[in-house]
Amino acid sequence: MTIRPQAGPPRTETFRLVTSLLDHQRAPAHQLAMAYHQRWEIENGFAESENRLRGAGFILRSKAPELIYQEVYALLTVYQALCAPQMYAAEHSGVDPDRISFSVTLQLARLKVAGQAAADAITLDTARREVVTEILAALLPACRNRQWQRIKKPIKNTFVVRKRDQPRTPSNVHYTLRVTRYPTRPAETR
Repeated sequence: MTIRPQAGPPRTETFRLVTSLLDHQRAPAHQLAMAYHQRWEIENGFAESENRLRGAGFILRSKAPELIYQEVYALLTVYQALCAPQMYAAEHSGVDPDRISFSVTLQLARLKVAGQAAADAITLDTARREVVTEILAALLPACRNRQWQRIKKPIKNTFVVRKRDQPRTPSNVHYTLRVTRYPTRPAETR
């Protein structure tokens, strides 16, 4: 892999990709290396289903394992239903699906679903077209190329670490203490 930093000459590094895919013909190394840069998309999908779909502070209410499975299954079903208009919009407009906002799709679904309870097929198709048009009107900017140079992250703590046998460094703080002794008072009686 060749890395081209913003400053300095390009450098080439060798990486070893460990995977459970054993057939090198079905999953060539070059394709896996190119797919590695899309790894953030799965993280975005997790964030959409875990945080944005449920909303802040939402807690699963079920106590029994079977009901928890049912509740999670319902959330995943709704997530897939929300992804369907996104994919339709991407396919029919030639837009990269990464540019379609899940938050916008979720807001549109919340606004449109309530009025569709007893709608006929023509009304539903019209609503779908309106949603797709509004989704495409609120596209996200093109994704950045996430091919970054591998460097050690800077330490957040900027203080010098003192070793155990090292004496403390003198500080710039000076204290002046004045001890005053007050005369004791006889105990008050009632």
